[in-house]
Amino acid sequence: MVEVPPQAVSVDERAWRVFQKAIELVGGPRRLIEYKRLTWLPSLMEAAYAVVLKEEHHKTVDEIAQFLGLSTHATRLILNAPTEGVQRRLEGEAPGDDAHRAHVAGGLAKLAYQALKRQESTAA
Repeated sequence: MVEVPPQAVSVDERAWRVFQKAIELVGGPRRLIEYKRLTWLPSLMEAAYAVVLKEEHHKTVDEIAQFLGLSTHATRLILNAPTEGVQRRLEGEAPGDDAHRAHVAGGLAKLAYQALKRQESTAA
């Protein structure tokens, strides 16, 4: 499979790849069902777009918020979400509830984006 350079890929395609990689990182769709975390999927898609828009299109928080139809506060939560502990939280080892959904989704999207970048750099 030939990788397309990120700049040649549309925002939609790139966000989709980040979304798919995030699902892969948690163990696939079945694992999401086991985690009982299917309600995170819309937040994960928003987070995938936010990360791609920030990292590859250098958009500001305000521009990303407007694009996603979110508040700037919610967008900052996604973009500043820590990646540490995401897997523990998904596995129920760390406290978390629906109020932290954007944090987990943001952290997971950032991990997925980093994994894609590593994958692309080794393929090059």
